[in-house]
Amino acid sequence: MKKFLLFLVLLFVGTAFAQAPKLTTKEPSFMGFTGSFMKFGAVSGNSRPFTMLVEYKPWFFEISAVASAGHNTNDLDYLSDDIVVILAYYDAVGKASDGTPYQAGIFDFMLYLDDDPIKISNLKIVLKGKAEAGSSVLNQAKTWNFEQGKVFNTPKYSDKITKAQAIAIDKIDIQKEIEAEKKRVADSIATEKKRVADSIAVAKKRVADSIATEKKRVADSIALEKRRAAVLAAREKKWTTDSIAREKKRVLDSTDREKKRVADSTAREKKRIADSTAREKKRIADYTDREKKWIADSSSREKKRAADSVDMAKKRAADSIETRKKWVADSIAIGKKRAADSIATEKKRVADSIELAERRRAAEELEKAEKTKKSQGRKKAASRRKATTDNDDWWEIVP
Repeated sequence: MKKFLLFLVLLFVGTAFAQAPKLTTKEPSFMGFTGSFMKFGAVSGNSRPFTMLVEYKPWFFEISAVASAGHNTNDLDYLSDDIVVILAYYDAVGKASDGTPYQAGIFDFMLYLDDDPIKISNLKIVLKGKAEAGSSVLNQAKTWNFEQGKVFNTPKYSDKITKAQAIAIDKIDIQKEIEAEKKRVADSIATEKKRVADSIAVAKKRVADSIATEKKRVADSIALEKRRAAVLAAREKKWTTDSIAREKKRVLDSTDREKKRVADSTAREKKRIADSTAREKKRIADYTDREKKWIADSSSREKKRAADSVDMAKKRAADSIETRKKWVADSIAIGKKRAADSIATEKKRVADSIELAERRRAAEELEKAEKTKKSQGRKKAASRRKATTDNDDWWEIVP
């Protein structure tokens, strides 16, 4: 039961990721390949067997047949550069489980040597690899008015066949395209690595610039507070000095009548000035202490805010880097899981195929044993009937 459920799950997954091909038209199309894909066997009389394997999307097929090219038969392998294989197919595109497209509606082909057709026989076409799921469509395409070589002798298709010959695909073209694809992938990876590195560098520079800006702002704030305190202290000192000078001048300009009063007044004023000076000094000292405390508190707050800003910028950069690392790790994990799922599916398919073959063989052996048993039973019954017939008068000889 578990195996059956697993089979249903795998079948559902395979259906979800693969798209079955369908024949949608009976109007043929044509595709050309050069002789670079062909491998010829030994010459036998006036013919040579050959095989042709193509595994290049959307073409995944193998052809085997026998070619007869007259006096050129012996040299076909040397003339491969002058051979063109034209494939006739009905458009029936499918998709493999990994999304690779393939053509499944192949039904005939023709060999041309310097534009002259070569006689072929024992034609066999099979789909390979990623296209094997479309084998039933290939067999169906062969039932649509199929007569070997007929489509290549139909005049209305001559232009399409000529065009297919002119654009025939060569192994070298495929290799170049594969190398170009590899280079595109490598360039894409390099570009992504550079983009991530540039992003990290920009983030680091942004954090460093933010730290430098914050440090400069704090330093400028401290310097401004120091200049403000110095200006206030200078103003207070100048006011005290000017007040003393004015008072001295007023006393010196007083008349004699005012000397005593001035003297008294001077004494009182000196006392008042001394008291005032003491109060001013105390006020200045208190103000200076408050300013120093405010500056220290402000500097502490600025340093803390700068440190918090730096920590936040570092965390933001770390989060960005971790997010990118996680995305890359998740991408690699998804790729590995897809590969593992594909391998597991293939192993399951092979195991099911082996189990089905074993069941068939056991059934055949059981059926064979039953037939043998029945045959032996019939022989024994016939032998008993014969013995009974030969001894019909057995009772006459009993004493």
